[in-house]
This record gives sequence, C-alpha cells and structure tokens, in this order.
Amino acid sequence: MSSGQTLAQMNLTCLWLETILYGINCILFGTCVYVISIKGPAYSKLLLCATSFQFALATTHVILMFVQAMIAFTNATNVITPDGANFYYAATAGNRVFLFCQLIYISNVFTQELLLIWRLYVVWNQNIKVCILPVIQTMDSDVVNDTEPLLQLIMWVAHCVTASIAVALLAPKHTNIFSHTFRAFALCGWSLEMVLNVTVTTGIVYRIWRTGKQTAALTTGGSSGFRYKSTIITIVESGALITTCTCVIFLLWVAGNVSGLVAVDIAIQVATMTPLLIIVRAGLKRSHSSLQVGSSGGHSSSYPRSLEFNVATVSDHPMDVISKCGTKGKD
Repeated sequence: MSSGQTLAQMNLTCLWLETILYGINCILFGTCVYVISIKGPAYSKLLLCATSFQFALATTHVILMFVQAMIAFTNATNVITPDGANFYYAATAGNRVFLFCQLIYISNVFTQELLLIWRLYVVWNQNIKVCILPVIQTMDSDVVNDTEPLLQLIMWVAHCVTASIAVALLAPKHTNIFSHTFRAFALCGWSLEMVLNVTVTTGIVYRIWRTGKQTAALTTGGSSGFRYKSTIITIVESGALITTCTCVIFLLWVAGNVSGLVAVDIAIQVATMTPLLIIVRAGLKRSHSSLQVGSSGGHSSSYPRSLEFNVATVSDHPMDVISKCGTKGKD
C-alpha cells in the first residue's frame, strides 16, 4: 500500500487482497475437508472442528468488511460529507462493526496458535511438559524436565489477555487508536504472537528432524537419505507465513503507520491459511505415497514402515517401540 493512499483507499486495497486470499482459503478448506473426511487421519474430528471454526470466522470477517465498505461509501451522511469515507474508517473507536472485526481476528489467531501448540504436544509423544525450545535438549534425551513450566501455554494465555485488552480499549468512543495504552498492548500482543509461533514451530521441526535422524537406519535401510525433509519444509513455510505477516504489522505500528491496523484484514486470512496448508499438503503427500506403494507390486521390506506424521505431524509409534521392532527385524 502506497503511503500516499487515503485511509479509505487502504481499506479498499486490503478488502481486495483479503477477498483473493479468502478465495484461496475456500479451495484449501474444501480440500482439507476431503483429506480429513476421506483419508481418515488421526484426530480427524478435532482437526475438522478447528479448521471449520477458523474458516467460519474468516468468512464472517469478509462479510463484515463488505458491510463496512457499503456504509463508508453509500451511507447518506458519509456521501454528503467531504471525505466522509475517510472519516468513517478513521472513527474506529466505538464502531461496532470494526470492533467485531477485531474480535474475530484475535479469536482466529488464538485458535491457530492453540492448534499449533497441540501439534507440538502430539509430536512430542503427548508429553505435557514440553519445554519452550526442545532443541536445547541432548540428542539422547526423550524426557522433558517435569519442573519446566508450560511456557507455550503461558505465552498463549498472555497473548490472549493482552490482545483482548487492546480490543476492549477501542470500545469507548473517546479512545484514540494511537493512544499510548492501546499502542503498548497492541505491540505486546503482536510480540507474543511472533515469539509463540517461532518457538513452537521450532519445537515441532526439531522433533521431526531428530526422529528422522534416529530412525534413518530403519526407514531408509541405512542410506543417507532423510525421509522428512518435505514435512519440515511444509511446517517451516506455513509457520513463516503467519510470522512474516505479524512482523510486518508490528513494524508498521512501531513506525506509527495506520496501515498496520488496516493490514489486520489480511492477517486473518493468513492465520486461517496456515493450518489448512499443513493439512492439505500433508494429506496430498500421503495420497501420493500410497499410490507409489500400491504400484510397487506388493514389495515388502524387513524394516518397519517409516514414521507417519498424519496431517497433524503425529508420530504413530513411540521411539522405543520402533527401536525394538527394528532390532527384531534385523535379527
């Protein structure tokens, strides 16, 4: 968005971009429902409920953005007032439609983060005492210290509180979006969001990488190939998508640019897209792998099947069981 654009033009530009992203999300959501329902991965009901909730919020947000545009450009008062559309978009405090849009945005982001934390919990063998950065653990350690706090959940709760307070501060009609209090809570909320996404994504990627290294001899017959490279790339790309979007919004607000708040309209679609991309790409990869196995003429191996991260990047078998199975297979 150009710095020379008016506030109304910024909102129209974001509405246009949000509509494009929403169209992409419609396709992804339809594919996601197919992958979850037909392919029947683990935890299918939870994934379907979470993604459906996010998609419903994204749909509602698009509708409300069109309602805002209709009011801004067709309302009789705004039409007869010079720069009426700009004044309407500037009067964010006390604007119920605007406040509802912000509430939908933070609810969508909260769901996306909670789903990401759940993935981390499942990938780490459903260990509730997951540390903030599993990468600092030793390569031979599978047990996380029980004294370590649930820092991801703590950060998530802190983000929920700060973001909710920021939205609540916009309810009174006399509130200014550039007030010191609102600015502080907004920046704090986006900071927590970035840190949470980066740390949890790092924990998931590290676990997959570590599992791949420890089972390389069993899954590849001793070759140097790494079976989970594409899985790691998928998770990193999806995590980087929402993190980059949040970082841009954060930097715009630090610079005091109002477009940082307008860009939230795009961020909600990106937050919806992030888990959908992981599910769809993982599901399509499983379908491709099944076709390859089916066309291999019933080829069997003495090694157990590779770890299968079913959509939610879940390891189907604990590491100790796989090791025992691999030892028996070799004997």
